[in-house]
Amino acid sequence: MRPPLRSRGFTLVELLIGGAVGAVVLLGISLTFISQARQYQAHASRRAIQANARQALAFMGRAVRTAGYGVNPDRAVLAYDSYDVESDSAVPGYPDAVVIHWRDTLFRRNVASANSNQIIVQQLPVDPADPGAERGLREPLRRGQILLVLCPLARQHAFVTVRDFVPVGETTIPLDQTMPASAVNTPIGAPGRLFHEQASLDSEACFSAPGTQVVKVRRAAFYVAMFDADGLGSTPERTPYLMMHQGLDMPTDTQPQGDNVIDVNDSVPVAEGIEQLQVAYILNSNNDTAPLVRGVTDDPMLSPNYYGEQWERIDPSLLTNWFFDPSVRFTDARRMADHPANIRQVRLTVVSRSTVADPDIRGDNLLTATEGAPLANGTIPWRQLENLGTPAIEDFNPSGRRFYRVLLRESITPKNMMMNSQFPPVSFTANTLGGG
Repeated sequence: MRPPLRSRGFTLVELLIGGAVGAVVLLGISLTFISQARQYQAHASRRAIQANARQALAFMGRAVRTAGYGVNPDRAVLAYDSYDVESDSAVPGYPDAVVIHWRDTLFRRNVASANSNQIIVQQLPVDPADPGAERGLREPLRRGQILLVLCPLARQHAFVTVRDFVPVGETTIPLDQTMPASAVNTPIGAPGRLFHEQASLDSEACFSAPGTQVVKVRRAAFYVAMFDADGLGSTPERTPYLMMHQGLDMPTDTQPQGDNVIDVNDSVPVAEGIEQLQVAYILNSNNDTAPLVRGVTDDPMLSPNYYGEQWERIDPSLLTNWFFDPSVRFTDARRMADHPANIRQVRLTVVSRSTVADPDIRGDNLLTATEGAPLANGTIPWRQLENLGTPAIEDFNPSGRRFYRVLLRESITPKNMMMNSQFPPVSFTANTLGGG
């Protein structure tokens, strides 16, 4: 008779060995998964910051390309060096800001009368196709809106600013009475001194002559600001954003006409994670001289000083006028000097960073500059962040702190800057006269 078979289990040593082998396999799988997850996260962060930088440049680029259309070249592009939005002032080490102006091609109205207090537009004729259409303004005008009033054939012109909200249907547009010397020069407020020429409407009789027209001028101010979960604040976990301000009193949930104050609260976000914005001007020059490349700076030791409307030119006589005689406009010495009408390109440089720090990296360093030899006129032809030195505040220091970063640069040609005189809008038929 065969003895019964006895079932045999694993010994303790076998269990320990099997457990150890299994643990090693699981550890390897886990490490591989974690490594792949980190790589995916790193690549996702890189893609995100590149997309944010491209979005920022694309948005600003569209505005720069239209800069100066129907607007005097001396006020088409205004840059602010080292602009701190929280103090609304220049603070060394902060990103630059830039303000763009251009004429709105979809708005124009005939003027019945104009003076320094108000503009009265003519009512539109009845449209047989739509007899119920509004004959006054067909779109509202907000506080802070820039208007350009053109005498017949644009012999004279004046830039003015709307004082109060003007609803659809109205024909009277109240004008801001702030005198140019008192108009604040800032990217986050109402338009500055260059757009308060209302006194000209009293001094020049042609502004109330038949054929006078008013058109709208659009404004876009771009700057960088830090935000936390509750808005502007001082907590360490803040995220930088590229913001845009139109110089208008924008509506709120409870105040569709605005709150009668034009301030930082009227801004809108454009792109997340934009840590630095640097602006430079490429200026016209003689044929035998290299173009001037001016990193926007408010350094009093450097000339000129570029800060918004306060463009101190090398030659004070160039302050007189932006208009150059058409017969000599390409050879006039003023077209080859440090003058805002000579801007041929605007060079924008942005640094985009990840919104969440990665504890496994030191962080990309984009502050190191690679420069060529200075040109004869002292211009440095290449520097990653233009005139930016070491930022005085850590929030805007594009190095370390465990963030991924990318730097993108674009030089944009505003092709309307060669304008040397104002021009009236294109005429329409009687039934379509106007547009605003």
